[in-house]
Amino acid sequence: MSQEIELKLLVDGASKEKVVELCQSLAKDAEQVTMELGNRYFDTADLRLRQHDMGLRIRQRGEEREQTIKLAGKVLGGMHSRPEYNAVITADTPDLTLFEEDIWPDDFPLFDINRELEEIFATNFTRHRWHIPSGEGRIELVYDEGVIQAGEQQRAIAEVEIEVQQGELADAYKIARRLVTRLNARMGSLSKAARGYLLAGKTVLEPFTHAHFVPQEANDDVGSGLYRALTYALQYWQHNDACLGESPSVRAVAGITDGIRLSKVVLQQLATLEVDVSDHILRLEQMLGHLGWLSRYDGLTELTAEDGAYHRALKQYPKLYEAILEQQEHAVQLELVQSLSIRDDYQLTLLELGALCQQQPRHEQVAKLPLRQWAAQRLREDWQNVIDAFAKDGELKPEYYLKQLPLLQSSLQLGYCVGYLFDEEDRELFRAPWQDMVRGIREIMALKLLREAIKDNEDNQPDRLLNWQGVQLESLLYALEHSRKAALKQEPYWLN
Repeated sequence: MSQEIELKLLVDGASKEKVVELCQSLAKDAEQVTMELGNRYFDTADLRLRQHDMGLRIRQRGEEREQTIKLAGKVLGGMHSRPEYNAVITADTPDLTLFEEDIWPDDFPLFDINRELEEIFATNFTRHRWHIPSGEGRIELVYDEGVIQAGEQQRAIAEVEIEVQQGELADAYKIARRLVTRLNARMGSLSKAARGYLLAGKTVLEPFTHAHFVPQEANDDVGSGLYRALTYALQYWQHNDACLGESPSVRAVAGITDGIRLSKVVLQQLATLEVDVSDHILRLEQMLGHLGWLSRYDGLTELTAEDGAYHRALKQYPKLYEAILEQQEHAVQLELVQSLSIRDDYQLTLLELGALCQQQPRHEQVAKLPLRQWAAQRLREDWQNVIDAFAKDGELKPEYYLKQLPLLQSSLQLGYCVGYLFDEEDRELFRAPWQDMVRGIREIMALKLLREAIKDNEDNQPDRLLNWQGVQLESLLYALEHSRKAALKQEPYWLN
């Protein structure tokens, strides 16, 4: 068994000469080896290997054949890490029994799957390879160019892989930075196999639209817990970034935004522990500035959603409704986000946050501090700011709610990072009214946009519509007041 640790970067397929030239420059005196590789990927018709996050292939080079199984792994900042097992084979189809018996999960139906294997897709490419000395080992630098083939469908391959073979991770990231800045290379989170399954129509890439609590270990130190949370946030971001590349959508942008926000929350916690991440935080804030149009889009969507509270009433005013739909369409700035996602600073941020998760810098005192103890203290301090903001006498104005939304969202996201350590029922009871408030505050934005649309519209009853909007806002503020009082009465879950 070998542990595959590699960085994957996507490059422009039309820039072959530039890619090879830069790779040779980075490899210095290392010899370039070029080879033709054919790979056929196998699974059952119902994708039982894929369900276990496994990839099975036969690679052919000349007359030599080797079957490889890659087991479940992880992708972080473009760094792919997963166990890999190989076996020489002479047949046209793979044989899972040639691998060691102890690599399979418990109750894995080995023989059933082995009987039902069939070819799903193939990859054929030219590999240019260099071996670069690094530490006690080496870095394998390869440039692959070719195609993925699934029936009549084809998709180009143009990517650089930097595999750490007992070498230094820092050397791999140094090479990757040069590729990003010199070739506009992009971090790749989808393997050839993942792209092959997509091309074959066997899987669908869907954006993540809701974060989960990071599975933490109570006995871990603070550093381990925070880097685990950053790993989750980065993977969440990268998955949605891959979705944006495959099929651009507002849902993918929303997922990227949530991933960036969650990453920022974790970095802010690391900063309180004297880890120097100020440049990363600044870059994330700049990115979020380019994604601000989402709040306007979400507000307009609240007004037009067929299952929403306002759709039926607004449909009675066709000109107004059409104007809102037009504003919603114009609010979308997918091309702006696509342009952002291929910029060097965006790609370098993904790369450097991945390196941060791998290297996990921390001060000695952080290593001695138990995660659960720190989490309870940090949640108390963080939520006290929220409670102070919302424990005002009298009813709060709409503008005040809108101003406090980022603070509330940030505290809820901190809960995703460390809330797993505490009782689930207590945690959900505490968070529920605060989450109701988030939804209500976003609805304030929707009603604010509605008021603007009414004033700009040519419908004949602006006064009646403005009165109706006012009634809706009063009703919403009444509900928010109820949620605010309920939230302030909740027992903090980190005290138990």
